Amino acid sequence: MSAGRPSTIAGKLAYRAYLLILRREAMIWLRVRRWLVDRMLGRRHVGLNIFPDVFIEDIAGLTLGDHVSINRGCNLSAGGGLTIGNHVAIGHGTSIITSNHGFELSDVPIKAQPIVWDRVVIGDNVWIGARVCILAGVSIADGAVVAAGAVVNRPVAERDAIVGGVPARRLGSRR
Repeated sequence: MSAGRPSTIAGKLAYRAYLLILRREAMIWLRVRRWLVDRMLGRRHVGLNIFPDVFIEDIAGLTLGDHVSINRGCNLSAGGGLTIGNHVAIGHGTSIITSNHGFELSDVPIKAQPIVWDRVVIGDNVWIGARVCILAGVSIADGAVVAAGAVVNRPVAERDAIVGGVPARRLGSRR
């Protein structure tokens, strides 16, 4: 997949401006980050809050819903495609990764093997706790809760599931 920086001049300028204000703390910068992301993604997002130190790689592969909060220190890799639904809260220090190194060829150094891209889809009304790691190819069903510190390496298919641990497993249900 060839998702990289925005393709329009306005999108490219918005991306550079976003990088310049990445660490700004005041509330005005929250509005400026929202405005820039709206420009980069080509639509107005209602209730979008992106707090300081959120790095978004390959933003052209990102699709955001409304009423999304992405807290401090998150790293979003969207090169393989990243969809985040409506009413999603993403906790501090979370990483969402849409790529992986190949490692099948034992006679080729891992670093020289091809990158494998795979989409991540996060449903509506999802709470992702602090310091969660979501790996490529994962989908998370609507209403799910991912406990702090979890490593999600396989789909969370059950609606309203509560998952946690390393690797993440079902802990319960919100129902």
